[in-house]
Amino acid sequence: MTRAPRHPPPHASAMLPVDALRATGHTVATTQQLLHAGATPDQLTLAVRSGDLVRVRRGHYAAPGIDDALARAVRVGGRLTCVSALRRHGIWVPDDPFPHVAIAPNAARLRSPGNRFVRLSDLNRDGVTLHWVEPVADTSSSQHEVSCVDAVRHALRCQPWYLGVAMLDSALYTRQLHNGQLDSVFESQPSQVRELRSRIDSRCESGIETIVRLLLEELGIPFQVQVPFAGVGDVDFVVAGCLVIETDGKLGHVGDAGQLRDYDRDVVLARRGYAVLRFNYSQVMYRRADVMDAIVTALSQHRRYAG
Repeated sequence: MTRAPRHPPPHASAMLPVDALRATGHTVATTQQLLHAGATPDQLTLAVRSGDLVRVRRGHYAAPGIDDALARAVRVGGRLTCVSALRRHGIWVPDDPFPHVAIAPNAARLRSPGNRFVRLSDLNRDGVTLHWVEPVADTSSSQHEVSCVDAVRHALRCQPWYLGVAMLDSALYTRQLHNGQLDSVFESQPSQVRELRSRIDSRCESGIETIVRLLLEELGIPFQVQVPFAGVGDVDFVVAGCLVIETDGKLGHVGDAGQLRDYDRDVVLARRGYAVLRFNYSQVMYRRADVMDAIVTALSQHRRYAG
């Protein structure tokens, strides 16, 4: 009787490319990583032809439906950073449709974000924002995304100061950063960036809430953050003891149920003598002067406000 071979032939242990990608633990894996996980070169070719895998860049594969910003960063030849990376960490960031990509100063073979066969130039960046930064040895970063600390560092130099504070607040509130990491965030930053550390308040739940807080500080009006009310819950701000300000951080409202709940809260607060102002994303981000005027006017007309 013929005995089975003690060691199976190499193809017997081959793993389907999709399973191999999953086994690597990466969203985007290199050819070598997939081969090490058990896929074969022929299988990778067939997987791309069948649509089971996407060849994002030469030697780099991902599953269909990969996040477009991440795919563009890999295709360029860099790593996702700044607001694009922070969004993937669940941190509040301003609306920005274009990927932010970290590139090492000595990087070569850069490609267009839209076509891996075309060399990158000023004419085909397609809105991608490039951050020319020295590579940072950080065990928490992935091969195609910088760490949360480095993403915040890059964002503080890239974005307006008030948005930088908003992202820091959100990073701390969501616990993607902790206070012990702030030294690393502000290390080697310009003095105007280091000064932002004193403006952080991790109680703010969204970026536009932070921006309203900064506006109130600019107005010099006393206020409290995240104030609890019986039968209402926490409100974002109580200003000068008589005005409640709430912020709606979504670009669109969450739906009729949420809106009705807001109306009910407003009625309860009004019966207790509070004026209520609500500001949405668009107003806070693009009409800050109008927001400040509304706050000052509402306070000046409230009978309990002494000025």
